[in-house]
Amino acid sequence: MSNLALQTQQPQQTQALSAFASEASFVSVQRMAKALCSSTLVPESYRGDANLGNCIIALELSQRIGASVMAVMQSMVPIHGKPTWSAAFLIATVNSCGRFTPMRFRWQGKEGTDEWGCRAHAVEKETNQELVGALVTIGMAKSEGWYGKNGSKWKTMPEQMLQYRAATFWTRAYAPELSLGMKTSDEVVDVEAEAVPAKPAVVDVTPSPSPTRRKKAEPAPAPEPVPAPAPEPEPAAVVVEPVVEPAVAAEAPAPETVEGTLAAIGITYQRLQEIAGELGWWEKPEQFATTADLPEEISTWIIRNRRGIARQIAKGGK
Repeated sequence: MSNLALQTQQPQQTQALSAFASEASFVSVQRMAKALCSSTLVPESYRGDANLGNCIIALELSQRIGASVMAVMQSMVPIHGKPTWSAAFLIATVNSCGRFTPMRFRWQGKEGTDEWGCRAHAVEKETNQELVGALVTIGMAKSEGWYGKNGSKWKTMPEQMLQYRAATFWTRAYAPELSLGMKTSDEVVDVEAEAVPAKPAVVDVTPSPSPTRRKKAEPAPAPEPVPAPAPEPEPAAVVVEPVVEPAVAAEAPAPETVEGTLAAIGITYQRLQEIAGELGWWEKPEQFATTADLPEEISTWIIRNRRGIARQIAKGGK
């Protein structure tokens, strides 16, 4: 009887643990996640109690695709708040799953032309059938708008990008369960990045003016006694000189350009980009290389909020 009990317990011990299978499973996974988030070896987005949920999701994904949880943490990259895989991780997952031969690439066209491209292919071991992916070319990258984006890797490392995109298309066509429907990080940057950002939300960083105190009215001076007028001689022509009121220095007009605003504040455009990214003043500030690339609504926002920006710089001590 004891042997039978041991045999029935063994499958339960080796069964993969899903975080959302039951309440007991969720509690067990939470204990594992707490151990992971307390480690200094995991990536920054998984450290600390605030990222406990990220660790739970990484454990769940590692169980579903049969990969190491550390490999999932290192390869799952958040882009614009969305989890993505690295293309290299997808290739490694296909090669190690045991269902296919290692993924390889077939090139065509002349290097340096728009017709240059490649296909990913592998053989399914169960059927001995060769599975060939979609053709990806430089011309496709240009037509889809991937090639011309600011900071695009298609210009600096086209061969690597062709292989990564071909592997992504192959996996999505023949083994989508390995990627769990998630896109790759380079694909999200190329495909989902908006060409024109949405109108930025106006962040009111200008301090509200303190209520001005009404000056207490001073009592009017008592009138002085007026002496009786003496007889006056024949009046001569009176020259009335105009009363010149003292000039009041007018407030200097606000700069009408972004460059003038930044010069008045005493800050570089690169520093403004860093602060805008940290405080979320507008989306993706890094995609605007110079002030000339800024949309009109962002330029207007910078000019209008110059005082609040200057106050934020003073607060940061930079």
